[in-house]
Amino acid sequence: MVYYCKTCSSSQRTHPFRFPKSALAAVVLLLLLLPSHTCALSLQPNRKNNHNKMVHRKSFLQSILVGAGAMLTNPTQAFSMSNPDAKVAAATAIPGAATVGYQALSLPMGDQYGGVTVPVACWYPTTTGSSSTEETTTTTPVSSYPHRISVRRIGQMLVGWNFIPEFVSRDFALSPNMECVNNNNNNLPSKAPVVVFAHGYLGSRFDLSHYAEALAAEGFVCVAPEYPESLAASYDPVEGLDRAVITQQLLSKLPVTATSYGIVGHSLGCGTAMRTGDDTWTRVFISGYNGQQPVPGNVLILSSTNDGVVARRGINIPSDYTLLQEEAASSVLPNRAALVFDRADAPNHISFLAEGVNDAMVDFLSSLLPVAQALSIPVLDFDRYQESRDSVATAEIVKPLVTQYMKQHMKMI
Repeated sequence: MVYYCKTCSSSQRTHPFRFPKSALAAVVLLLLLLPSHTCALSLQPNRKNNHNKMVHRKSFLQSILVGAGAMLTNPTQAFSMSNPDAKVAAATAIPGAATVGYQALSLPMGDQYGGVTVPVACWYPTTTGSSSTEETTTTTPVSSYPHRISVRRIGQMLVGWNFIPEFVSRDFALSPNMECVNNNNNNLPSKAPVVVFAHGYLGSRFDLSHYAEALAAEGFVCVAPEYPESLAASYDPVEGLDRAVITQQLLSKLPVTATSYGIVGHSLGCGTAMRTGDDTWTRVFISGYNGQQPVPGNVLILSSTNDGVVARRGINIPSDYTLLQEEAASSVLPNRAALVFDRADAPNHISFLAEGVNDAMVDFLSSLLPVAQALSIPVLDFDRYQESRDSVATAEIVKPLVTQYMKQHMKMI
């Protein structure tokens, strides 16, 4: 089943996306918040109107679960049930690579948008490129990324509910995928290639953090803004504040002279990648590009026959793209290329996301699968990922491919 975004700008509504797997998370807490006569888990077989109630409750649960297959996630701060010990994905170092710096940036959107401040995750090289400041810096290791699952946002985006309290949300501490440091002076390189990362619907700015870290180690400045549809709910939706506005503001305020621009999008983020920048930009589409709209310039498409969203609609690779093999990262890559995973254990829709994000969702949502299965409600790829746990295996192929593609087709200096 393919879903279309009804909450983003009209220019992005034609692009398929998958509701992130966190929609499942809503069920647990939403059922707790509902009166017992509405709860799908409190059916009374001896009630006169039991059949009608059962149909109503199943429909309610299905409305939340049907799009829950590939959920993504994000962080914020507020009174919530915290789980700081839920750390995943141990960090590893890459010999010979630059030290990766990480900064949690804030992007003020101005009074026009109600004074909203958009969180932005930023990764950058700390030992390559010239520094934008002459100050002496001190660094500390980055132990975790703050990752939030906001049930309130799930209710808002899926069923239009605004009454769910924020305190039922849950925080996770996600370990970086590589060794990263935090610079206290925020000294980004003054000049570098810049890559934007666009998460999917109900996604997280940390969804693609493993690719951002790898690119930063090779000299790229990588920025991942939290878009209005994110699961973290760090700010309330504001009329007119869409992905295009946020991305434009971010690039105009980023204190880096870009030698070139690139963008990586996952799921709904592929629509963002299509509409951002001009023909000089280098684009990577992950699990979201259907091939129906032509995209000029350098483009790398990553897809899978085991993707419960894209594959159901059909994978259509335009004829001017070169089909790659999985080991293509070691070769010279054409400027228009596509890798389609086509094997029995091929990645699913969320296999392309960082392991920490997916593990947090498994930890939070796995108890709901039996409920969904009992009601014959499809959960798309969340059930597949719970069995495959293949984020790391997928990244071993995709991460070097994306890194080499960007290095070959973006101007580095």
